[in-house]
Amino acid sequence: MSTAPELPVELSASYAHRTGDDVRVVLQLAGGAAPDAAALQLRAGRKVLQVASTSRSTTEGELLEARLPAADLRPGVWRLALVGADQDVRPLEARLLNSRKQPIALLPGPTPRTELAPPERVVPVAVAPRRARVYRAASRIADAGLAVLPESRARRYRAALRKAGHRVLG
Repeated sequence: MSTAPELPVELSASYAHRTGDDVRVVLQLAGGAAPDAAALQLRAGRKVLQVASTSRSTTEGELLEARLPAADLRPGVWRLALVGADQDVRPLEARLLNSRKQPIALLPGPTPRTELAPPERVVPVAVAPRRARVYRAASRIADAGLAVLPESRARRYRAALRKAGHRVLG
């Protein structure tokens, strides 16, 4: 991808849908004429697809249309760009969302810059003193009973008992 600014895509006149075994993408570029586009480029990670596109001028700007085989699109988010005749790549403010379980969707507009809130600190709940005494007593009894077993087997049983004890007493 180039470092050129993203070309804005008109929200209301742009769409994508399946037509038989193909996906049809229609993009209305906002704000003036678009560069001469020879192809529409779709990028998802390292996977890059390039398909021929047609354009025509309308009163609102340039209208680009492209068709590509639906089988070529793996599930995920695909970033869109225009490739000029001189192989100059101009990114678009639009993404194509493909899923096997849902319809295909065109997401016009800039990519949101969201950040997750830091995770909340989980404070462990203190075990009540009575529960702690019961847990320690059960641990001593289990250790005495498991002492006759080989260490590897005793370690597995201790882990299972510890897990059960936390479920019961926790």
